[in-house]
Amino acid sequence: MKIVGFIASLLVSFLTFGQQSYYFSSPVPSEQTIVNTTEKNLFGEYSSDVATRVYEISADGIYIITTSISSISRELVRESSKYDVRNNMLYGLLDKDSVPCVLKGEVYYFGVKNKDILIDASSMNKLTQISATEYIINYYEDGLYVPAKMTFLGNTLTIEELDYENDTRIFNRVSSKETIPNDYFELIVLNPTEDEFAKLMKKGIFDSPQTFKRK
Repeated sequence: MKIVGFIASLLVSFLTFGQQSYYFSSPVPSEQTIVNTTEKNLFGEYSSDVATRVYEISADGIYIITTSISSISRELVRESSKYDVRNNMLYGLLDKDSVPCVLKGEVYYFGVKNKDILIDASSMNKLTQISATEYIINYYEDGLYVPAKMTFLGNTLTIEELDYENDTRIFNRVSSKETIPNDYFELIVLNPTEDEFAKLMKKGIFDSPQTFKRK
């Protein structure tokens, strides 16, 4: 079972009947290790040839940059005094800037970058530090957290999501937990100690790695 971490999607999915979903009551490994960003030597932009998002890490925090494809008709560009296209660049969309565009038929297509906060001093998501090169992103979900592991090696960033089988017993040794029954699945809220979480990591609760390279 691949864990995405969205409670809302689980609530509406009838296919989850009889399954167990695990969340964490607090940021792991502990709230004492919460930081607002990574070590300075890890700052930069990390991208991938297969993923559509870019991670930007700076002193202000961690951001996700995505590009959405939009369009504008050739007729609108021609008739409007606001827009202009020169040398495959669209002017008028952004103040004092232009964006590359491609004409297909009677429509210009262009990409618009969106920058969203993943981690900063005020975000609900929490970043905890394990070592100088290992961090846990604690995604906030309706008062609970779903962790993912960030590992830096040279100019490479690897992100691994929480991953377990439906019949897993890997969380059995977490001493503090609460089970919340549901019509379609059983929600289990874990509150591990730092030592218990370290043991969970050694057992391999993270998988499905995605790799990004620093530009």
